[in-house]
This record gives sequence, structure tokens and C-alpha cells, in this order.
Amino acid sequence: MITGGDTVLVARGPVPAAIERFLGRWSARWPHIRVASGAEDADAFSPWVPGAMQLDELSGHVLVARDEDMVAGWDDSGYVLDPRGEGPFSLAYEPAGWQSLKAMALEDPYVRTGFGYEPYEIFLVGAGLQMVTVVAPEEGPFRHAVVDALTACLNEASAQGRTDC
Repeated sequence: MITGGDTVLVARGPVPAAIERFLGRWSARWPHIRVASGAEDADAFSPWVPGAMQLDELSGHVLVARDEDMVAGWDDSGYVLDPRGEGPFSLAYEPAGWQSLKAMALEDPYVRTGFGYEPYEIFLVGAGLQMVTVVAPEEGPFRHAVVDALTACLNEASAQGRTDC
């Protein structure tokens, strides 16, 4: 059941390493974290063990739940918040299928202050970019926490995976 919303991130660097790092950090919040690797294999949830999950370098899908109770309720409730204000989420990644992407800069990309700003089109250009999709419950603090934590790990992976031209 799909009831959540998507947040799409564009990242560079080893995404599987970033996901592994993210799960390690997230397990401090969810000590009994359960994961399944694969979009259709919800029966294969198991406790997350650092380094045990083998993710493909180019594309993959990871389902994440706090515990067995959240896994059990996922099929019935989908991506919804539980009484604790948390819910299951998934992470999917694949290579970007474009060489450049036109986007609208809603915020000043130069981070200048004191000037008026009107959104304008920009182009995102880069080799080796990955699309990372987070599907999580409704917009709010929990979803922002997931996206922010994953973004931090993607930034670290990108910095470590940097290659000079």
C-alpha cells in the first residue's frame, strides 16, 4: 500500500555507502531496526547488521521499519505515522537518466542576503549522479528527520568519493 509521499534527492558518490552510514546512525534512534532489500520482498525483513546488507552499486531499494510491530502494520496501514509520530519508509536509488536537468531555483543559490529574489531556471549538470527517492509518511517532523539524516550521509559519501578531473 502506497500512502506516503516522495522526496527525490540528486546525489553524487557511493549511494550504498551513504545508505549503510544512514542506517548505522538511524539505528541509534531505532535499536530494533528492521530492513528488507528489494521493492517486492516485504517478507524478508530482518534485523539490520552493519555491513551485512549487500546493495548494488548502481540501483537498489531498501525498506526500513522501526521494529516487528511496524513491519506487521505496514501492509495494512502503508506509510503512515504511528502514535509515536514515526512510520516506515523506503529508500530507492538509480542512475540519473539525463546529462543535465532544468530546475527552478526557488531560493537564491548564491545565498545572498539583503537582496530581493525572483526564482529562475538553472541547469544541474554532472556525471555519475544518482536519483535517490525517499518514500515516507506525510510531510512533517519525522519525514524531515529522515530526509535530513540521509542528506547528511549522502554529502559525506560524495565528499569521500570525490575524484579530480
